[in-house]
Amino acid sequence: MEAGLAVNRIQVDVSGLFATHHRFLSEAGVLGELTFPAMGRQGVYRSFDGRELTVVRTSWWRGKHELREGGMTLGSSQQRGFFRFKIVIQFGGQEYALERISPWKRTWRLVGPGQMALLEISPQGVFKQGAFLDILGEIDADLLVFAYCLVYMRWQEESAAAAAS
Repeated sequence: MEAGLAVNRIQVDVSGLFATHHRFLSEAGVLGELTFPAMGRQGVYRSFDGRELTVVRTSWWRGKHELREGGMTLGSSQQRGFFRFKIVIQFGGQEYALERISPWKRTWRLVGPGQMALLEISPQGVFKQGAFLDILGEIDADLLVFAYCLVYMRWQEESAAAAAS
């Protein structure tokens, strides 16, 4: 398990059209890169120190995902609620809630045990891919990556639904 991050904000820059590459940047430099293949059910994160994490969708209809390293499951998640504005995450023996802060905004907040806000994930802009991750409390780096993956995949689902209508 990674130690908590010692930065306040991470910028995630996205490149690529079909396969997308998400570079996690802090004031200290590149923290890692997450890759989503064009036709796949998983994202792969490679950290600056060579670790590799995989986020896998385990159930399409129920919105379930797992965070894995090697053959070991580090965390799991499931979407909840009628509009799926809440994702419950099990990580490190604790339960976290990833919630959209408003039905009209695309920003999500990760809340830990005791309802402590740990992280906010906001899009960089309307016409720009990428995100800002504002760290509000002590958070494990693996949990941060997992939360970002879940929000990014949710944003992709919302964009696909909007394009289809």
